[in-house]
Parts: sequence; C-alpha cells; structure tokens
Amino acid sequence: MAYQLNIEKMQTKSKNKQPMFGRKSLLTALTVVIAMFSFNSSAQSGEELFTTKCATCHSITDKRMVGPGLGGLNDRREEEWSIKWIQNSQELIDSGDEDAIAIFEEYNNIPMTAFPDMSDDEVKSILTYIGENGSAGGDVAAGGGGGTSTAGGSSSSEPSTVNSPWLWLVILITAITGFFAYRYSKKVKEQVASMGFHPSAHKVKNYPGLFLLYVLIAAGIIYVLVALLKDNAGMINDMMFVVLPYAAFALFIAGSIYRYTKKGYQVSSLSSQFIEGKQLFWGSQPFHWGILILFFGHLIAFLFPSSLTWFNGVPVRRMILEISSFAFGLSALLGLTLLMIRRLSNKKLLVVTNKMDMVVYTVLFTQIISGLGVAFFVRWGSEWFGSVLTPYLRSVFSFNPDITAVIEMPVWIQIHIISAFLIIAIIPFTRFMHFLVAPVDYLWRKYQVVIWNWNRKAIRNSKQHTFGKKTRNH
Repeated sequence: MAYQLNIEKMQTKSKNKQPMFGRKSLLTALTVVIAMFSFNSSAQSGEELFTTKCATCHSITDKRMVGPGLGGLNDRREEEWSIKWIQNSQELIDSGDEDAIAIFEEYNNIPMTAFPDMSDDEVKSILTYIGENGSAGGDVAAGGGGGTSTAGGSSSSEPSTVNSPWLWLVILITAITGFFAYRYSKKVKEQVASMGFHPSAHKVKNYPGLFLLYVLIAAGIIYVLVALLKDNAGMINDMMFVVLPYAAFALFIAGSIYRYTKKGYQVSSLSSQFIEGKQLFWGSQPFHWGILILFFGHLIAFLFPSSLTWFNGVPVRRMILEISSFAFGLSALLGLTLLMIRRLSNKKLLVVTNKMDMVVYTVLFTQIISGLGVAFFVRWGSEWFGSVLTPYLRSVFSFNPDITAVIEMPVWIQIHIISAFLIIAIIPFTRFMHFLVAPVDYLWRKYQVVIWNWNRKAIRNSKQHTFGKKTRNH
C-alpha cells in the first residue's frame, strides 16, 4: 500500500514538472513561423516590394523626393536598363552609361541603394506595378479611376477608410463615452469623500490593468492616426509634423523650468534600487545601452549625413550598421520589458509607482516597436535618414518646416517620428526629468580631500568617548 502511494506521488510530481509546451511543440511552432515568413517573403507582390524597398525615396508619381519620381518610368527607360539600375546602380555608372552618370551627378554623386538580392522577376513585378499605378501628372491612376495616392506610394480605388462615416461615428461615441465616464467617476469620488469615506493610504492601484488599458488606448489612437495620415484627412500632416514639434519643445522647455524652480525636490528618477536591485540591473543595462547607442546613432546621422552616406557606400558596411542597429533596438525592447515586469510584479515597487509611469512605458513601447518596424519592414534607414529626416528636422529647427518628403514616408516612419516628439513633450511630467539634473559636474570638480586629525592606529586603542581632537568654534 505504501509502495503504491509512493508511485502515485512520483507520478503526480512528474506531471506537475511537465512543461506546458514540449520540445516537439516548440520546434513545430518555430517551423511554422519560419515557413510563414518564407512564404510571405517569396510571395511578395510588386506593390509590397515597392512599399518596403522604394517608397522611402521615390514616389509613384513624378513628384521628386530623395530620388526622382517614378511616374512614367517604363516610358522613359527600357526594362533591361531599369533592372540593372535597381540591382546595382554603381556598376551601371562604372560601365560608362551616360544616363546613369547623368542621374548620379544630378543627385550630388550619391549612389542609389543597391538591391543585388532582388531577382529579375521581383524587379519586373515592381516595374509592372509602377506601370499600372504610376502617373506622370501627380495623381495615381488606378484602373483608370480616381484612385488616390497613399503614404508609401500605394494606391487604391476603394473608398477611403477615413471617409467612412462608421469610423467617425465610432470616434465620436468613444469620445463622448469617455467624457461622461470621467465626469461620473469624479462625482462618485466627491460623494464618497463627502460621506467621510476615504481610501486607504496604503492601498495600491491596479497598475497592471491600468497599463493594459493605456496600451489598448494607444493601439486605438495609432489605428485612427494611420487611417488619417494615409489620406491626409483635414490637416493631420500639418498637425503632426509642423504643430506637434513646436508644441512638444514648448512643453519641454516651459514645463522643465517650472518644475525645476517650483517643485525642485520632485526632480528625481525616484530610484528604487534599494528596494530591488537584481532585476533592475538586468533590465536597466540592456535598455540604457540600447537607447544610448541608438540615440547617438540618430544624432550622428543628423549632424553628419554626408559622412554616413559615404560610409554606406560599401554594402557590407551598410549591412553591418543596419544589423547592429536592429540588435540594439532589440536590446532596448528586452530591457524595457524586464523593467516593466519588475515594476508591475513587485509589491514594494507598486507602492512608489504612479500613472505617469504607465504613460512612459506605453510611449516608449510605441517608440521602440515602431523603430524596429522601420528597420524590419522599411529598411536601409541609415541610407535615407540623411536625405529625408535630416532636412526635415533642420527645417523645423530653422522655423521653416518642410514636410514634403515626410508625408510621403510609410506610416511606420511617421508613427516613429510622432512618438519621438511625444516623448519630448512628456519629459517634464515624468521620471524622464531626472536626466536634466544628472551630476555631470562630477566629471570636472576637484577631488574631495580628507584630512585625518589623529593617529589612526592610536585612536583604535583609545578609551575616550570622544575621538580625535577637541572641536573648536572659530
């Protein structure tokens, strides 16, 4: 009987230790994912190839962006010439082709990104897409109808998502519901307080649920924003790329000055290292290293765009730069995820958490994931950054914003830009503020000199209650 009970206990333990997913299941899932990616990459249409590889520098009309507009390309160039140019423009220039040299010189001797990995059939599918949808008159003709050009160069003759009355109805209902829900909750709190009931001082809010709510709200905003940006509904492009930058910088400057002068004791990151340090280390290190490397990479591309273009002239160097940047982006995402898990799972940390921390996590996730989306789906950001974003940012800083190229970019890039300005805007209201008061003066201040006023060996054997020299008032 005892022997049978022991066997049953061992079987129960083995069942409890059994992993949720076995190795075979994991391998099967990985195989399916890889097969899906392979299928998607091999089944890309001309429109998808154009959007991911061409739309960052070229429009499908005759509108000039980083490179020339491609409307009417098939009428101007032979198919064989276009295939050679797209696969390796530098090789065509070196062969002495007059047209290739003329284009190279017209665009400041900056070579076009080479795509040697693209097959002839893939290039032909892009040319077919351009021939069917591109036009030389500035508008995109889709099947002879009145299709409109979208960000990224794609076109559609279907009704616009933004112009759908259902979308606007959903937005209106959501806004009204949110407004009345806020008013109702505020009244309930006031009535409860007037009756003498007050929440416990040590009660911790449901921050994991609040973070999930913020993520869902952010996803909804991004969905609507993408739909608006694609059709340039209202003045959304001017609002996002002209008004938002100046509003963000104004909030940053005015808010930082106010908080530093009026609420100086709050200018802190409220470090929680004394509460928990192990998880903090493994989250903070990859996050900060990833963010710092990417920040200085963007800064170098902004300050020295021509040097970056020269560096990318060698395909191997460009590939190394792109892969390493993507790796640092993954590092930042991993670190942020670990920091978020640490914050939301540790009860001691939840006590010193606030709502703005959840806002910070949401905006940072949006920024990092959109950046990874740009790197994976749009690619060659180090190539077009200096030709598209550097002129745009310089025009913003010179108070003469030029958004011509930015509004033609794919939505991944546009969301990445918008979230970057949002981070700048919320700095004075969050823990981000602490980097403005970092102890940088420690780098150049003099060493602190410590002078002993007694014999260190003798003082250890002293039986006096007061050690050292007697204090004197001067």
